[in-house]
Amino acid sequence: MDKKFQVFISSTFRDLQNERQAVLRAILELDHMPAGMELFPAADDTAWELIKDVIESSDYYALIIGGRYGSLDEAGIGYTEKEYDHATSLKKPVIPLLHKEPDNLPRDKTETDGALWEKLNAFRAKVEKRHTCVYWTTVDDLRAQVIIGVTSAIKRTPAVGWVRASEVPTEATLQEALALRKRVSELEAQIEAAKTAPPPEANTLTQGEDQFEISCSFTATQRKSPYSSSGYKGTFHLSWNDIFASVAPSMINESRQWNLRWAIQKFFEKRAKEQFEKNSKLTDAALKEFKFEDEVFDTCIVQFRALGLIKENKKARSVKDTDTYWTLTPYGDYLMVNLRALRREQPEEKEVPTEFSEDTDDDAPEA
Repeated sequence: MDKKFQVFISSTFRDLQNERQAVLRAILELDHMPAGMELFPAADDTAWELIKDVIESSDYYALIIGGRYGSLDEAGIGYTEKEYDHATSLKKPVIPLLHKEPDNLPRDKTETDGALWEKLNAFRAKVEKRHTCVYWTTVDDLRAQVIIGVTSAIKRTPAVGWVRASEVPTEATLQEALALRKRVSELEAQIEAAKTAPPPEANTLTQGEDQFEISCSFTATQRKSPYSSSGYKGTFHLSWNDIFASVAPSMINESRQWNLRWAIQKFFEKRAKEQFEKNSKLTDAALKEFKFEDEVFDTCIVQFRALGLIKENKKARSVKDTDTYWTLTPYGDYLMVNLRALRREQPEEKEVPTEFSEDTDDDAPEA
């Protein structure tokens, strides 16, 4: 929409008539609306109330200070300063335009009363303290400074402004816009919810606390004489949540595939050792050299991917880098936090019995 802004022009009147006209024309040339109360002498309360109303309805406040302080109200405050104080109390953006050399102005454009001259200097000092002021000496100079000041103020502190009634949306248009905004919000909420939920097809896959059976071979060496070693084969069970929680932090940024496989293997070794050591036949033995089939690692990676927990990171890399990299999906990150975050009470883990037998098969994996 073609928005216009209202700029209130504040200054003394009789000494700055030409300057006010130049400022007014400059604002009109910018296609905005000047407002000023020079036609009202502001000599009574009614006029002052009208001035306040116009300032309040304006978007910007342009203050021109020359060499006169101007007429005073009953409290001895100049009306220009009074307008300025009201504008700043409303936090209106101020465009301060001060004459650079008020001492050199003609006699009819400066204060001859010493007390009023002091008030003018105090007013100038107050404005200069609060704002970054611009200074002018001629009418043309002032006009150029107004154009720059108004343009800068609109860019720096955009205001409400005004538009033609024909450009204001109708009630039907507003209702349609609100309905569309509501629909967009609903769709955004659905997208956010989908990020922290598994894919629809995941409900047909084993996951969560479902158990995954893992086969392995290992060596048990007796800690007491004769320090004999025996090879064993065994199976143990881990939940998919346990496996994922153990390796997910390695993929917060990304993980090479071999790093991910290594992390899974180290976790399997740890859990296998913990579970097999509970057997009375192995309590006095040192368990080591755990071996797992490659297929078990591939199964884990494929399962995580099918469950929507991880995805391949397609970030651009060197031509020589042919590795596969894995990273967490938003759902994977959400599940990791829920599984790994410390809670006040941890649920008891369901223990699944382990199975193993002494490896007497010549084809058993080598220790």
